[in-house]
Amino acid sequence: MLEILPGLTRIYEGWAEKYPDVRPLTVQFAADGSTEGLNGVLAYPLEGHWLLVTFGLTELGEKTSEEKRVSGAGFEFTCRIPREDGDETVPAWILRVLHALAAQFLAGTALDVGHWIVTPAPLGGEPANGDMTSIAIVPDVDIRVMDTDNGLVLFFQVVGLKVEEGEYAQKADTVAPIVALLRDRDPRMITDPNRETIRL
Repeated sequence: MLEILPGLTRIYEGWAEKYPDVRPLTVQFAADGSTEGLNGVLAYPLEGHWLLVTFGLTELGEKTSEEKRVSGAGFEFTCRIPREDGDETVPAWILRVLHALAAQFLAGTALDVGHWIVTPAPLGGEPANGDMTSIAIVPDVDIRVMDTDNGLVLFFQVVGLKVEEGEYAQKADTVAPIVALLRDRDPRMITDPNRETIRL
């Protein structure tokens, strides 16, 4: 049973203001004995796509960190992926991606807006994702920041990149042009493995 904690309640209420008529599914991750890391994901079944919002990187219960201005890590991840009408099951691969990202951050990897990660395999280890092998981090397209009793929470949207796009970011040492073109093509920045590759 998901414990309703003040920090989680604020995240829930904040997104409910944006999508008042949508009830999210709650996907909880199994506890591994650690107090850090993702507790789970709120999954909003929107028209044509899922909106996923993580919880657990920020302080969900009482304030414990000394930094008063921000809550915990200071951010949670979001992601948008395609969804068929009537689909009520969140694909496991995107949950693996979000969980792995959180684990990388907790292991010491700096993650922030404008960063990108190139991986050697399709996202989430899902063969059907083909040549979508990388991700970029951008400000969430709906809610960039939320004020809570435990401090500010930023929302970092995870956006999938194709092989060539990741290679471009590596060579150019910036993902900004790719992100700008992706946003022009789709303002919601949906991570769709079947979309066309952007070539500059």
